[in-house]
Amino acid sequence: MKKRYTALLAVNFILLCPLFELHAAEPSPGGGAQRMGRYNVVWNTPSKDPSGAMPIGNGDIAAGVYAIDSGDLYLLLAKNDAYTYQGDIFKTGRVRISLDPNPFLAGKSFRQTLDLATGSIVIEADGVMLRVWADANRPIYHIDIDSPQEVSVSAQPEFWKRIDHCPFNSQRYATAGLARDAEPTQDVRLERGGKILWYFPVGDRSIYPDDLKAYQVEHMASCLADPFRFNTFGNLLECPSLVLQDGALRGRGKTFDIRIHALTMQTPQAETWIETIERNAGQPLSAAGDWEKHCAWWAAFWDRSWIVVSDNTLPPEVREQFQGEPSPGGIREEADGAALAAQSYNVFRFLMACQSRGRIQAKFNGGLFTQQLRLKPNPNRKRDHAVEQSDGTLLTHEDDRLWGRRFTFQNQRLLYWPLLAGGDFDLIKPYFDYYANLLEMRKAITWAWFEHDGAYYRENIEPTGAERESSQSGVLPPKTKPGEKYEGWYHNYYFTSGLEITAMMLDYVNYTGDADFRDRVLVPFAREVLLFFDQHYPRGADGKIRLDPAQVVETWWIAVNPAPDVAGLQFCLDELVAMKAGTAEDQGRWRRFRAEIPEVFLQTIEGRQAIAPAEKWEKKHNAENGELYPVFPFRCFGLALGTGDIVAWTMKYRSCKDAFGCACWTQDQIHWAYAGDAAEAAEGLVRRFRIATPVCRFPLYGREGPDSCPDFDHFGAGSVAVQRMLVQEAGDKILLLPAWPADWDADFKLHLMRRTVLTGTVKDGKLVAWDIQPASRKKDVVVCPPQPGKPPAPPVPANDHPLCAGADQSGSNRFRGQIGRITMFRGKLTPQAVHELAASDRTKPAIGQEVVGSWLDPKAGDTLPTQPEDFAGAVSFETWILPEDKESGRVLDKLTPGKQDGFLLDTWPGLSLRLICGSQQRDFPGVLKPGVWQHIAVVLDRGSPRVFLDGQLAQ
Repeated sequence: MKKRYTALLAVNFILLCPLFELHAAEPSPGGGAQRMGRYNVVWNTPSKDPSGAMPIGNGDIAAGVYAIDSGDLYLLLAKNDAYTYQGDIFKTGRVRISLDPNPFLAGKSFRQTLDLATGSIVIEADGVMLRVWADANRPIYHIDIDSPQEVSVSAQPEFWKRIDHCPFNSQRYATAGLARDAEPTQDVRLERGGKILWYFPVGDRSIYPDDLKAYQVEHMASCLADPFRFNTFGNLLECPSLVLQDGALRGRGKTFDIRIHALTMQTPQAETWIETIERNAGQPLSAAGDWEKHCAWWAAFWDRSWIVVSDNTLPPEVREQFQGEPSPGGIREEADGAALAAQSYNVFRFLMACQSRGRIQAKFNGGLFTQQLRLKPNPNRKRDHAVEQSDGTLLTHEDDRLWGRRFTFQNQRLLYWPLLAGGDFDLIKPYFDYYANLLEMRKAITWAWFEHDGAYYRENIEPTGAERESSQSGVLPPKTKPGEKYEGWYHNYYFTSGLEITAMMLDYVNYTGDADFRDRVLVPFAREVLLFFDQHYPRGADGKIRLDPAQVVETWWIAVNPAPDVAGLQFCLDELVAMKAGTAEDQGRWRRFRAEIPEVFLQTIEGRQAIAPAEKWEKKHNAENGELYPVFPFRCFGLALGTGDIVAWTMKYRSCKDAFGCACWTQDQIHWAYAGDAAEAAEGLVRRFRIATPVCRFPLYGREGPDSCPDFDHFGAGSVAVQRMLVQEAGDKILLLPAWPADWDADFKLHLMRRTVLTGTVKDGKLVAWDIQPASRKKDVVVCPPQPGKPPAPPVPANDHPLCAGADQSGSNRFRGQIGRITMFRGKLTPQAVHELAASDRTKPAIGQEVVGSWLDPKAGDTLPTQPEDFAGAVSFETWILPEDKESGRVLDKLTPGKQDGFLLDTWPGLSLRLICGSQQRDFPGVLKPGVWQHIAVVLDRGSPRVFLDGQLAQ
C-alpha cells in the first residue's frame, strides 16, 4: 500500500461587503431551507462557559462555536486526521474573537442560530451580525462580521497545556507501557507575514512499531505506512482588514472576514508544513463565489433525502415547537415527540456531513465535536486533567474524551448504517476505507495468531491494525483453539465485525450499483473475512460448521453457533452469490461454504418460536440483544420476509429490554420496526430522543453513560429505526409504512436498493401521496396502512407490590436515618410546586386535590396505602429525609429486586440519589449531606423521570 499523506488545498476568501450581506437564509418553497429551517437550534442568550458550544463543520474540519456572556466569541477547532503518536485525535486549536463595544454584554439582544440549510451559525447581537461557517469545499473557517457602527476587533489563538493521551480506559492495549516520562508535546506558535500560525508536531514518535512487534508482524511496516509518525496539524489565522500587533490581529471597521486555514500532513520537517499552509492561504478567493458554492453544496445535501415528522394529535401552535436546550436535568421536554425524533434524525445527518468527508471515519465517542463539559465530581468516573470551577463543578480538558482513541465497532457501525437510506454515499467512504485499508495487516495478524488464512476483525481495531481490549489481561487477544476451555471476555471471540462490514458493503453496492467498489473493495474484503471463518472452525458430524469458541457480541461470553455470526454468514454468502460477485472460483467456494452453515437456532417459549442467542450460551454481561442480529443487521427474519411474528416474540422475551432507557447503542426500536410494531417503535424513539444532558448546552448530543457525550451511536440507532418504520426491503419487495403510527404525519424522501428513490406524504393517518423512481419499481411496493396508537403505558410499570417506605419489598436495604414526610400526588408537580414544598413545614402533611396520601414520620418497612388506579397516569412524590453517614438505604420502593417492573428511590451508593423507574435510571452521585434534613421530589411521567433536591432540579 502506498504511503498516503493529506494536504488539502486551502485558499483565501475576501469579503466584498456590497455583494455579501449577512442574514439568515430565507426559506424557498419546497427547498431545503423550508424543510430544515424548522429544526434549527436557536439560543437567545450567550453561553456561560465553553460547555455551551454549537457545532459546524465541512466534513474534514469542524468547530464548537460559543459566545460567552459579557465575554468573547470562541471557536474550538478540530480536524478529521489530527492524530497524536498514540492515535488520539486532539483539537487543533482555539481562536478568540473580541469586539469593542462588546455586543455580548448581559441585557443586550442576542440570538444564535444553527442554520442547517446553509451549514452555518448566525449570531445577531446588539445589532451586530456574525456568521461562522466552514467552507464545504475547502479547509477554511470564516468568521464574517457586519456591524452598523464601527467596532474594534481582535483575533488571536489561545493555547492550553496539552496532555500526553486521553487517559480514560487507555490501559488495555499492547503498548500501554510505552515510556511517557517526557513532557507532553506542546503547540508551536509563529508570526509570519502579518499572520499567526500554530501547529502540533507529533515528531519522530509512534506506537505503530510497538503494535507490529506485539502482534509479531514487524515485516508489515513496509506494506502499511505509519499513520501517526511525524503527523503535524494546526492552523493559520488571517484577516485582510486586521494587522498583527501585540500578538493578535487587530483593527477597526464595520465589516470583517476573519479566516482560519487548517492543515494536517505527515512530514519530518516543520518548515514543509509551514510552507504548505502559507501557500494554501495565499491562493485567491471569491467572496460571493465561495459562499454561493458552499450554500449550493448544502442545498444539494438537503435535497438528497429528508424526513419531516410531527404529532397530528397536538394543536397546531404546539407542533414542531423546539426548545434550544435541554432542561437543567438533561431532558428534552418538547410536547411534540414525533417532531423531536425528526429533529434528532436531521441534525444527526447534519453532524455526519460535518465530520465524515475526511480521511478517517467519524468516531462514535464525540467525533470532531468533543468539547469541554461541565461536570459534577463523580468518584465512579474520574476525569483526569479536569479543572475545578468556583462552584465546585469540573470543566473537562479540551483534548479529553471518554473511551479515548478507540474505534469500537459495536458503536461505530451505527453512525454509518443510516447513511445508505439517506443517500449519503460519499460520507460512508471513510468508514469502508478504514477497514479495507487494514485488510493486509489483518491477514498478517490472523496468520501470526492462528496460522491460517483469512482475516478476522474483532471489535476494537486500531488505525495501526492492532486491537484494543481483546482479552481480560488487556494486552493481547487469546489464541484459544476449537475444543479448548475458555472463560470469555467482552471481545475475546467477537468476530462479528468483519461480517457486518461485509454486509454494509453489500448493501452499498446494491444501493449504488457501484461495480468498481464491488470488485476493488467488497470482493477482496469478503473473500478474506469468510475465509477466516471457513478455516478457523471445524465441521460437526452433520457437515455443518461449529462456531466454538465463540460469543454472542458482548452479551453472552461463552456460546456455540451464536446467532449473529450464523446469520451474518448466511446473509453475506447469500448476497454474494445472488450478486454473482467475484471470480468463478469465489462463487464455487462460497456456494460450498453456504451449504455448511447451520440454521439460526430457534427456541420455543410458551409454545411459540423465538430466535435464540445461540445454540448454547452462558455467562451474561453487558446489554445487547445478539438474538436480534438475525433481524438487523443481518436480515434473515422480519416482516418483509414473512417472519414478523417470530421477531415480535423474540422481542417480547429478549435478553435486555430497553437497556439504558433506550439510549446509546441499543437497537430495540429498529427491531420493533422489523416486527411491524409501530407503537413500540415510536414510543421507544421518543424516549430515546428526549435524552440529553446537563453537562453541555447543545441539546442533540445525548448523554454520558455508558458512552460519551456527544454520543453519536445513540442517534445513529434512532435514525435507522425511523427509516425502517417508513420503509423495509426484502429482495424486490418494498414495504411502505410497515411500522408507521397513524398519529404521526410525515413527509420523506429516502433511497432504496437498485438506485431507487421513494418519496411520500402521510397526513392524519393516511398515505396521501407517494412516488417511486424509477417508475418500473412501483409494482414492487406493498403499502401498509398506518397503525393506530395504543394507550400509553403508565410511567410506573404495574405490579402487585405495595408502596414501601424506607426498605425494599423483602424488608432489606433499610434507611438508617429519618424520614420526615412522604407525599404522593396524581399528575406532575411543577417546578414551582416543588419549590414551595421544599420551603414548607415538614412536620405538617401536604394537602391538595391531587394528594393521594401524605404520611408523617414513616418507619423503615412501613407500607403506604395506595390503590392500583393511583399509578394509572403520571405521579409525583416528595419526601424529607435526614440521612446518616454513608447512607445507602431505600426511601421508596415498589419494585421486584433485580427487575424493572416498578420503581424505587434510594441513596445508593452512599449519600447519592438513585431513581429507577421501569427501564430508566437516574443517578446523582454524592449529592446528599449526612445529618441534614433535605427535600427530595420525583416526577414520573411518559418522558424521562425528574428528580429535585431541595427545590432545584438535580444534576
